[in-house]
Amino acid sequence: MSARTFAHANDPPTRLFTRPFWLAIFAVHAYFVSYYMSLVQIPKVLENEPDWLVGLVVGMLGIAGMLTRPLVGVWVDAGNRQRWLRIGAVATVIAFAGYALDLGPWWALPLRALHGIAMGLFTTALLAIVTGLLPADRRGLGVGVYQTSNTVAGLYGAALAIWLIADASFTVAFAIAAVAAALALLFGVLVGDPDPPEAGPAAPRVPMRARRWISTTALLPATVFLTVTAPFGAVTTFLPLFADERSLGNVGFFYTALALAQLTARSSSGWLSDRLGRPRVVVPALAIALIALVVLATAQRQSTLLVAAALYGLGIAGTQTSIVALIVDRTPRVALGSAMATYTMAWDVGTVIGAVALGAVAGATSYGTVFALCALFPALGIALFLLRVRDRALPVDARSDEPRLAAGS
Repeated sequence: MSARTFAHANDPPTRLFTRPFWLAIFAVHAYFVSYYMSLVQIPKVLENEPDWLVGLVVGMLGIAGMLTRPLVGVWVDAGNRQRWLRIGAVATVIAFAGYALDLGPWWALPLRALHGIAMGLFTTALLAIVTGLLPADRRGLGVGVYQTSNTVAGLYGAALAIWLIADASFTVAFAIAAVAAALALLFGVLVGDPDPPEAGPAAPRVPMRARRWISTTALLPATVFLTVTAPFGAVTTFLPLFADERSLGNVGFFYTALALAQLTARSSSGWLSDRLGRPRVVVPALAIALIALVVLATAQRQSTLLVAAALYGLGIAGTQTSIVALIVDRTPRVALGSAMATYTMAWDVGTVIGAVALGAVAGATSYGTVFALCALFPALGIALFLLRVRDRALPVDARSDEPRLAAGS
């Protein structure tokens, strides 16, 4: 049986739009409203600081997530996914409350670390719950619909933050973001965990010490996804400053155009990958992301900036939706927490590479040069996918609901 058509032994019925699924859509939407607001809030509040310090503060979210995400996956797979979801949402509210105090960049670092850990907990736990509910024959569509909800948040989250900062204050903007995170907590609690993997006899609960911290079924696909998240880390860090430097207008509209394109891609790419296969969506999506970064690097007008945003939205969303579906295809249900943690770690590592490592390049060269160099990442992603991921056989343990135990356990 191929990786694309692999179905778990305990897959739920083919109904997709259940009450828990709708509540999860609302929860992830509210959470990403707060996230998209922070994309412009943090760089703006630090605009008078050195580039390397801006990159460090922005990138601390990814550093903290990168260091803790494997452990998060182990926690989520060990049981009580709702507990970790709630802790993540509450910690996010606390982080935004701390941002509102405006204590300076060095105090912002531990708050960004808290935010990064919290985001890992919330998104990993909720995604593991949701992907366990998706019927195998509509998995790509389900992932696309779920991810569309956080894309819709991008339609107005960043622009709302810019407006609140200009017409009210940073404190008010951060307070509204905290309210959005609180709504995510409410909806997330209502989702519950209607189909926990340890509930059935075919999926016995495995002790936390016996679980893998890094999912072998998700590692290479997640690395492919990393090749579009690393450029995104650079874009979210330096785009506000790049736009000011070249007089490209309200940078919030970039995120609006990005979200509209992602909305289009996610509503179609998952459906297409169910029918055509994941590779026929992933490779073109990576190519579109490459073109987008070249266009962004050369932007001198707002119209060009928006074209780059639209292309990048198509590329990153098409890649993401198909990669998530591919990972779930290849992963036993009781190991979905680890798999989703490994996948989402691509966001964290990408943020670190894009914000911190490329921040040093930005200081030595220019923002345009950084965006041009970022175009090399999707090219590497295409090569990796074609050579190592596309035709990779399923591991033996992915054909049942038994997780592979860690070496030596």
